[in-house]
Amino acid sequence: MGWLKDLITKIAGVAPTDWTLVESLQDPGLGIADKAVLPDQCYVELYVESLRLEKARRFATTFHGVVYCFASLARTGTNRAELASVTKPQKLAAMQAGDLGRVITVSKRVMGAMPWRGDPLGLELGLFAVKSGNLLTPLIEYVTKISSKAGISVVTQLDPFLPLITEGLDMIAGQTADTEIELAIDTDMSLSESRLCALVALPKGKIDSAKLSIDKADRKLLQHGKPLNAAYCVFSIRHNDRNPDWGTIPALQQAYADFNRAILSGKRKEAEEALAGFNRQLIVCPDLITPDKDRLKTKVRADLHDAFPGGGQSAKEDVQKRFKERVLSDLNLYNDE
Repeated sequence: MGWLKDLITKIAGVAPTDWTLVESLQDPGLGIADKAVLPDQCYVELYVESLRLEKARRFATTFHGVVYCFASLARTGTNRAELASVTKPQKLAAMQAGDLGRVITVSKRVMGAMPWRGDPLGLELGLFAVKSGNLLTPLIEYVTKISSKAGISVVTQLDPFLPLITEGLDMIAGQTADTEIELAIDTDMSLSESRLCALVALPKGKIDSAKLSIDKADRKLLQHGKPLNAAYCVFSIRHNDRNPDWGTIPALQQAYADFNRAILSGKRKEAEEALAGFNRQLIVCPDLITPDKDRLKTKVRADLHDAFPGGGQSAKEDVQKRFKERVLSDLNLYNDE
């Protein structure tokens, strides 16, 4: 990493401030923290929960709040997975000076469910205030649209888009008179359980993290039980047993489509060969944990038995009707979708 550090220097004209990172805050009853994070047994997600802006006071007109996230995670059998997202939550759009100092609750997912393969989690998280204008507003829309097209939890979809996302942010940062960095972090984190964290726009040592807590009602950051009078971002690293985007993984979608066509041919041998091809794709898939791979393998095998019952070599008469428009997501991986 390091791109965010260079970007901050470009915007501010000086080296980035060593802001205070609180890596673990007590969960006030949200049910987010303290869930075990074990390699290849769960997924992790990143959410921005709440934030407070201050530095954009110098803008006389409206401005947009932009959240940037870049994550780097271990990935089975290949290089580390790198994911980027740029979002402009609705509550951060076309803000005015009067909105500064107000706590904004967003609870916005900025990194989708990614298989956890083990430490560390490399994380860049930045919050920018960008002045509304004829040039910058469309540019922000463009970058956020690219990010959404890339997807935020399917690694194989992101690679072509990553340079476009970072180049777009470079262009935004180049407008130094109209861009303000509120908060940013570039760090490696060790995970053993899910957690609530906070980044505070105060230098390290200027605040006692033991005195900080989260308000359950709106997720604002408190100091000694009262709202903290500083810019900050509360975010969470969450545990998830499921990958909600499993049905959109391109390689598996294609392999299942091939398998489905083989079933529709009515020939068991072709279907078995296509099933073997699907299983090969499943083995090397970086987006699923082993328990989900095993579950999906069983479900696809069940399709074969359903189409060719009793070991028959010809498909059942109604196979055309039942499999004609069948897609990967129809398999109901978690049995309650």
